[in-house]
Amino acid sequence: MNEVVDTGKDPDHPFTVQQLSERVANAVKGWGNAWVEGELIKFQAKAGGHAYPQLRDLTTGAQLSLVIFNNVLVSAGEEFQDGDRVLVSGNMDFYVARGTLSLRVTTIRKVGIGVLMAEIEARRAKIIAEGLADPAKKQKLPFLPGVIGLITAENSDAEKDVKQNVLLRWPEAVIRTANVSVQGSECAPSVIAALKKMDEDPEVEVIIITRGGGGFLDLVGFSDEALVRAVAACKTPVISAIGHENDRPIIDDVADLRASTPTDAAKRVVPDVVDERRRISESLERMKSIIGNYVSTQATLINQIRQHPLLKDPHAYLDQRADDLLRALGELRDEMDSKLERQATDLTNKRSLLRSLSPQSTLDRGYAVVRDESGQVITDPAKVKTGQALKLRVAKGEIEATAN
Repeated sequence: MNEVVDTGKDPDHPFTVQQLSERVANAVKGWGNAWVEGELIKFQAKAGGHAYPQLRDLTTGAQLSLVIFNNVLVSAGEEFQDGDRVLVSGNMDFYVARGTLSLRVTTIRKVGIGVLMAEIEARRAKIIAEGLADPAKKQKLPFLPGVIGLITAENSDAEKDVKQNVLLRWPEAVIRTANVSVQGSECAPSVIAALKKMDEDPEVEVIIITRGGGGFLDLVGFSDEALVRAVAACKTPVISAIGHENDRPIIDDVADLRASTPTDAAKRVVPDVVDERRRISESLERMKSIIGNYVSTQATLINQIRQHPLLKDPHAYLDQRADDLLRALGELRDEMDSKLERQATDLTNKRSLLRSLSPQSTLDRGYAVVRDESGQVITDPAKVKTGQALKLRVAKGEIEATAN
């Protein structure tokens, strides 16, 4: 009796590649039909009209291989290209010969633009709510940047318009260009890479991101969240010149300046040399006028000062001041003499008054002052004893006496 071997369970009984691939193929066939939504990339019809593109996840970037036969594309009745957002239906298929897994598409149709617009507006609201579009965070553009960074498609009209108008306005301007994809699946990644490189370049003082307008779907890449956040985080001022008035991509909201067209961006990034020369000429004329008026006014003032009597004849002024000083000295002497005379008269009067009130004056009139031996003045005769020695002070001296 033959023993049943469980192939693939141990190293002694491995699967062949064919065996394992067939098992995978059989398992995949049982998964059933599935509907998947995503973005078409690498779309190109091969011989016979078949296409083998990738379907990229709109959020994470994960990719799934598609197999779309010609009859399915014909039945769809639409033209497809990279960047189209589509909804596909089909069954998973594992191709044993190559070991590849893909979705064999039976139905494909573009997702309505209205749905995509709603998603972009929801994303815009999120960005605004986070403050990334706050006007207070906008950086001021340099008046005359040393080096201008230009991010755009190679040999595009936008590139030509910016360069032509910048150099027309300021011939000495230096433009450093990074050519990128401006639509489709590679738009956001290529612009982000170029933006990062220019932002790290210390010589680049302002960056222009531009393309020459286009349809709504052509501009979807400029509403990519990663790109929008990269622009918002950029340390170098960024000008967005995507050139679409009706359906503005979100990059316009976070850029430091939004220009309506590539030409408009060129006009915003550098001054017009003709206008600047005119302004300089006008400023010089105003300066000449102001300086001329000032010099004229000062000359008039100096002439008036020169006509002042003091400057015309300084000695006359000094002589006049000397006369004034002599007069003042004379008046001072007269006032001092008068005051001394008044004081002398007053002193004489006070001396006479003092003399009339003094005890000596009384003695001169014949009066005497009686004192006892101790020198006390006697005013009451009753207090004097008989035989008591007394002293009498008269005008011209003292007399000794004895009381009776």
